[in-house]
Amino acid sequence: MAAKASNTVTAALASASDMPLTPVHFQRLRQRWKATVTGKHTRVSSDDVYFALSKLSGTAEQYIVNMQPSRLHIWEDLSPIHLSVNFRKSYERLRTIAQSYSIPGTIHYHDLNVQETVIQSLDFIGSEIYNASVVQAKGENWWNFRIGAPLALVDIAILLYDDLTPRRRHDIGATIVKNIGSIGQRSLKGANRADICLALIGAGVITNEETVVSRGRWCLSDKEYDGENSIFDLVESGEGLYEGGSYLSHEIFPYSGGYGVQHYYSLSKAVNVLSKSPYHIDDTELGVTFAAINSTFSPVMWRGMMMGHIRGRDIARKSEPDAFWGNLFLQSLLYFADTELVPRKHRRFFKSLARSIWEAAPLPDLYGLNITQAFGMQKVLEERIPPAAPPIGTFATPMSDRIMHHRPGWAAALAMSSSRIGRYEALNHENLKPWYQGDGFLYVYTDKDPLHFSNDYWPTMDPYHTPGVTNGQNPQGPPAYKFTAHKDWAGGLDWRGTHGLAGLDALSTDKGSSAKKSWFFLLNSIVALGAGCAGLSGAEVHTTYESRNLPIIGSNFSINGQYQISDPGWIKPWVETHDQADWAYLDSFGGYVFLDKEPVSFKHEKRKGKWTDINQYPDYLGFSDSITREYLTIYRNHGVDPTDGHYAYALLPNASAAETEDFATMPPINVTHNTPKLQAIQFNNTVMANFWSGGTIGYLTAVTPCSITWGYSGVEDKYLTISVSDPTQKATRIVLFINDPDIGGVAEKDDSIQLRWGRAGETGSVTITVNVEGAHGRTHRVSFERISWRGTLESLPWRPSAKESSTSTTTTASRRIRPAATKKPAANHTATTSTKGGHKPAPAKHKASKAGKTSARTTKAVKPVKTAKPTKSVKPVKTVKLAKTNTQVKTDTSVKLVKSNFGTTKRSPEAEKTSLRTPRTSPGVTKAATTPTIPKSTPYTTSH
Repeated sequence: MAAKASNTVTAALASASDMPLTPVHFQRLRQRWKATVTGKHTRVSSDDVYFALSKLSGTAEQYIVNMQPSRLHIWEDLSPIHLSVNFRKSYERLRTIAQSYSIPGTIHYHDLNVQETVIQSLDFIGSEIYNASVVQAKGENWWNFRIGAPLALVDIAILLYDDLTPRRRHDIGATIVKNIGSIGQRSLKGANRADICLALIGAGVITNEETVVSRGRWCLSDKEYDGENSIFDLVESGEGLYEGGSYLSHEIFPYSGGYGVQHYYSLSKAVNVLSKSPYHIDDTELGVTFAAINSTFSPVMWRGMMMGHIRGRDIARKSEPDAFWGNLFLQSLLYFADTELVPRKHRRFFKSLARSIWEAAPLPDLYGLNITQAFGMQKVLEERIPPAAPPIGTFATPMSDRIMHHRPGWAAALAMSSSRIGRYEALNHENLKPWYQGDGFLYVYTDKDPLHFSNDYWPTMDPYHTPGVTNGQNPQGPPAYKFTAHKDWAGGLDWRGTHGLAGLDALSTDKGSSAKKSWFFLLNSIVALGAGCAGLSGAEVHTTYESRNLPIIGSNFSINGQYQISDPGWIKPWVETHDQADWAYLDSFGGYVFLDKEPVSFKHEKRKGKWTDINQYPDYLGFSDSITREYLTIYRNHGVDPTDGHYAYALLPNASAAETEDFATMPPINVTHNTPKLQAIQFNNTVMANFWSGGTIGYLTAVTPCSITWGYSGVEDKYLTISVSDPTQKATRIVLFINDPDIGGVAEKDDSIQLRWGRAGETGSVTITVNVEGAHGRTHRVSFERISWRGTLESLPWRPSAKESSTSTTTTASRRIRPAATKKPAANHTATTSTKGGHKPAPAKHKASKAGKTSARTTKAVKPVKTAKPTKSVKPVKTVKLAKTNTQVKTDTSVKLVKSNFGTTKRSPEAEKTSLRTPRTSPGVTKAATTPTIPKSTPYTTSH
């Protein structure tokens, strides 16, 4: 990686070495920089621009009116100004005023009194507080000195460039260069490197010093260490972009929605500013950067907002909500799109994605586009560029212990931790109640209540009832900083891009509670299993199914169809346990189904809090008003210090009450195992399982621990595909054994997989060895042809290509017979078979049909499969023999393209549904050879 980066740096350096910067170059650099701060001024035609101008004018006017200059401060609330946080924030306020002075349409545009006020304030800070002679005091935050203050100061100096004397410009540039200091540290990576490089480039632009511009430019590529810490490449440790879509900051914290966005913002601004100079950054260096837009950032956004599970301690900042980071990422896309060196197809896609972010926002002025973002979006709208399709499917980022699942109308994100990844970040007196944020926190976002996590959730939520988490109710002490979890297992896999599986070996920070936890992300539901729930703290251990911040409208709640109502729109306050709760429904969320028929507790309460309860950093001490919100909490009480508790439930986001009741009456999934050794579910022709210590399900035996999913794939279920991963990231190999008479030849396999057949020249019995050393938890796949499938490639309506395909196939869930008195089950609980890049098995060779002939195709009626109703009885787990179920035919010829990887497309699962036929039996195939391998539904059992 370093050698490759070194070659790129050398080539780019050679192109710039013979072209020194001229005064014309510096003038263009300043013009482009100014445009990134003020926006490109065009005719105002957008409500967003009017709103941004009004907001900018009002904020600047407020700052001017509240000025109280003295020897100790410019603003009284930022006193004493010699503290780094106060002079940095003073610069940021002065930048806002300078923007209002520089942009036509504001109330301060070219007001000489405003200009003089800003210049005098700069002189005061520069002479007394922050200059080339200042020494950082012990205990001060280095970020204010090296990044925060320099970036604000550069913007001010460029906005007022023509109004500043050459001496002032020189002093400002010298101050920035001196306080940034050395940039050769190997620890300087990711967002911090991008910020510092941008500030250096700006300092050189202010003073017309090419050496400073050059230093900042080549720091981006880490020329000093041959590209070892180049922000254009993937990293293997520390801060930055990782393989598989992860972004880490401070070595162990997932941060694509915070530091990752800041990384992209500063890099995109540098790319934009330098694009017309000899020090430009061309697209040959930006391949990894552009690819990560889809793999790292799009999957962690919902409705234009950055999800909370990848924002670290930023969730505790009132002034930086999820929409703020979504808007900042939008601005990065606009900077890239406004750079001619970026290929046109990329620029168009960036604008398309920016428009999708803008249109998806549930409340456009939730935080509000700033003036640069507003002008940029106005241009995109004038170009009539359509929005990009939102991501659909499951996205796993194993290097950061995160899984995202996107469906039409809702999305989910799971935050886990391990011996590799920190549980939470609590730094600089921020995020003061984070104890269980990395212990299986399940975020669920829905169209029914799109602002759930933006509605003052973080200061009012119950930190001891975090959705998805199993924990003791004993009080926790002050949070520590920078430590990982106790266990290795945290991760899972995606199944053909549409479904997901995750598992967490949970042991709390104080080691007072533990559990084996699994999540199954399906098309219309999330199934959660827990086993081995135990405690040692002398307190009750709870598993929280839900803790919902209730909106005023849409908060009606029912249990088994009976509504709990006091006043219209609000549920009555209570705390109670139901022994016979089968399902529940919340209007502002959807449904909850309790699969194991055990007691469930419900609590409705008013919760009070202040943002300063969770953030004591000086930047955010102004948010001390008391806030009241109403919460609905659903949880399982395992008792005091349990030894082997368990749970099983399903979430149905965006479902109706009727759909929830149907799911509870006749579950479309079957929980086959829920023990500390094995947790698994089966639906249609698919089985998903976490083998905590190995075991057997049907024809498949896992010799070593692993996460695994197997089932039918391809056109007409032609293949049996197995996906497997090592969530511990500590194993060297995974060994599986299959004795399935329906397995034929190999259609496709990853290079990491080796096969050993049981008998030479025969099929059906095979040992699969997967080399997972150094794989970092990624998914490995192998596909076999099914002997019971008898057809030719030429007879199919679509011929699988020899390599990956973007076609998806959807099958309707196998229906189960219910008692006559019950309602018809929900029709939209379906299982999808689709393919992402690398998922589609290649076909084996078949004899070609005669030229010009097309095989006739017919669809046979399929009878529903009988199933046993789930029972409460606890029985020892028996090995479940798998038996295939037939599927009903459902077709849909519409096709909708969804962006899945940069520069590629895939079809959305619900947009194309290819009909599935009953496999034919060819002469010579015995009945035993065609015996189905997926089981009929078996009663839910729990074994300890």
